[in-house]
Amino acid sequence: MPEDIGRRIARLENQVTTMSRAPKLASASLEDGTIEVYDDKGSLRALVGQQPDGTSGITVVNGPTPPSPASPTVAPGMGALVVSWDGKYEGGAVSPLDFARVEVHIGPVEDFEPDASTLRGTIETAQGGSVTVPLSYQKWWARLRTRSLSGATSPATAPVAGEPRQTGTADIAAGAITADKLSIGSTGNLLADPGFETGGAESRIAALGLPWARIDVGGHDSDRCLTIDTTGGSERWFPYDPFPVLGGDLYWLAVHYRCSTSWAGTGVSISLVWKDATGKILDTGTVAAPQPQADGGWRRITGKVRAPEGAVRAEARLETAGGTAGSVSFDNAEVRSIMTSAVTGERAEIAPDGVRLFDGQGEQVVSLVTGAPNYLSLTAHDGTAVASISDTGAAGFQSLAVADRLSWRGTDLQTVLDRLPRGVIAIGRQTTRVKTTGTEVGWFEIGFDADPAREYRIVVDAHVEPSVGGGELRMRLRDGGAAIPTLRSPQVQSAVHQLARTGAWQRVRLELPVSGATLGAGKHRILSTFDVKEGPAGQSVTLIGGDGYPAAMYVEDIGPKLNESGGFNTGGSSGGSTPDPKPVPQQYTKTYTASWSGSYDRRSNYSDFYGDKLLQGYYSETHGTLAALAGFPADVTKDLVGATVQKVELFLYFDHFYSSSGGTAVIKTHGHSSRPGSFSSYSGSKAVAFGRNEGKWIDITDLFDPSKTRGIALDPNSTSDTYYGRAHGVGQANPPQLKVTFTR
Repeated sequence: MPEDIGRRIARLENQVTTMSRAPKLASASLEDGTIEVYDDKGSLRALVGQQPDGTSGITVVNGPTPPSPASPTVAPGMGALVVSWDGKYEGGAVSPLDFARVEVHIGPVEDFEPDASTLRGTIETAQGGSVTVPLSYQKWWARLRTRSLSGATSPATAPVAGEPRQTGTADIAAGAITADKLSIGSTGNLLADPGFETGGAESRIAALGLPWARIDVGGHDSDRCLTIDTTGGSERWFPYDPFPVLGGDLYWLAVHYRCSTSWAGTGVSISLVWKDATGKILDTGTVAAPQPQADGGWRRITGKVRAPEGAVRAEARLETAGGTAGSVSFDNAEVRSIMTSAVTGERAEIAPDGVRLFDGQGEQVVSLVTGAPNYLSLTAHDGTAVASISDTGAAGFQSLAVADRLSWRGTDLQTVLDRLPRGVIAIGRQTTRVKTTGTEVGWFEIGFDADPAREYRIVVDAHVEPSVGGGELRMRLRDGGAAIPTLRSPQVQSAVHQLARTGAWQRVRLELPVSGATLGAGKHRILSTFDVKEGPAGQSVTLIGGDGYPAAMYVEDIGPKLNESGGFNTGGSSGGSTPDPKPVPQQYTKTYTASWSGSYDRRSNYSDFYGDKLLQGYYSETHGTLAALAGFPADVTKDLVGATVQKVELFLYFDHFYSSSGGTAVIKTHGHSSRPGSFSSYSGSKAVAFGRNEGKWIDITDLFDPSKTRGIALDPNSTSDTYYGRAHGVGQANPPQLKVTFTR
């Protein structure tokens, strides 16, 4: 049945209603086209889709004129101007939603007009910022203007004048920068003016308006430092210019800090504040001082932090927390990228403190770093530690092979071993029975090389059997030198044994303690002989050796040659002389540890900067050519009264020299009984080569006068790098020691 007109009209009305409620572009697309966006006055404002240059996207056009920025602040920098904008606009206007950047224009005259030739930098965030512009030494004017995404620019601000700071000032005078202060190449530090020496930090303090921050004299081994007054301020920080980062990057942070004796607060730190592309703070990586001490002493904190995902910029800060009184000074700030082959797992990391290697599980297996429990640790493939060297120098190895010299407590190990007995160096066993009826006969020969510096013991040990009792067995040692010994060779020792019983065996022994110097250096062939005398007629004796009772002759090294001591003494026996009331001379060796030490700036005034450490030579003009003194206790003088000094040795340990290969110590003596306020020493000197981290004993007998020497000095009096070094003093692991050998 055909549909009537009323139903058709109702159906069409429903369709129209449905279409009016449906999304306008539910199934729409642009095929190589563009949607144009107009304002209520018909002006084109944006293009969405295909762009005139063939790209696709959104282009803002014909935007309104943005508001003008507030006038900049201009501060002088070293050979530059620091132009800063606080993020505000003239007349209190708000930042436009189509903000692109603020342009920094610099011109040589006050009424210059900004254009492409005067653009010297941009501030990319609406929060404000600073731009450092290198310029020649003359007066310049700075103007800012806002640029929107559509390319529209605001009217420029009024010009603000400034003049770069010249290097030819008291801060950097002609001749002040010498070769020892120059670095070749980039240091890799991401912070400008980290030592606060160039004036850049002063300019930044002025630009940011930090009334509680200042540049002071007297840094850590430098002329200047940054000081933050913490009085009445819970948290205060000095910020550096931001720099770009990537999420996952590692950074090394370090700074010297000093809390004044009046300081009261809870924390001192260096940190990186991580920000995303919009300037939002994502997180903060902080390296804090573990327990800041309000004692006016310099300390250093170091550590590493990792940028979080999404971070694109980082701002370094030197911070104090919980401050209510006093001040905190900073110097030598560092932020450096850590080179790493991966973020996690198996990787290598190179940082200012050293090198670390990690296995697949992220565990550290090799560490060659400073300031850690192990400077060097080596691990096998299964994770077992096989070798390590600690931060105190203690080493552990599974085995050790040394091809050259090995020292122990400052003495070559060979010297230490030479002081010990070397044991039996020649031996022979006799199993032949030899008989005599009264004539001297030879029995056994042994040879060895005599060292004049050694003591020996020559021994014959056997059994004897007499045919009848009575009589004497007489044993002899004859020295043939390098020739074959005979019964006519010089006799060097003898022994007599009484023969008491017929046919009875008895043990007989002949012994000669003698030095190699007495025998004479070189080859010696020693012959043992024997005979029998004063016995019954027809008596014979037999020296016996057999498989179960071998006779032996041997030479034993019993140690280094000794100076002979002792003397004649009758003991007051009748008919004898009265004993000498003075004791028989005796040899002593005593070791004394230094009781005080210190270093002296410019070989003049005592410097408490180095504490008890011993510094010599020239490193910087701050301290000039350094010298040092160490003194020994009064017991040295007391012990040597009336003594004859035979040898004086000094132990020194150097942990540092300018060159990694070591340097030269110049040793003198002095007569100060306690640490003086100014340096002086005796003129005699001795130059000795040292390596880094090497301690050794030095013979200073020719410098030592027991009547006036009270200690030693280090005084090369030279600016050559060869002599700049640091030795341990009192209170350190290896202080100076004096070893005196004397008789009394």
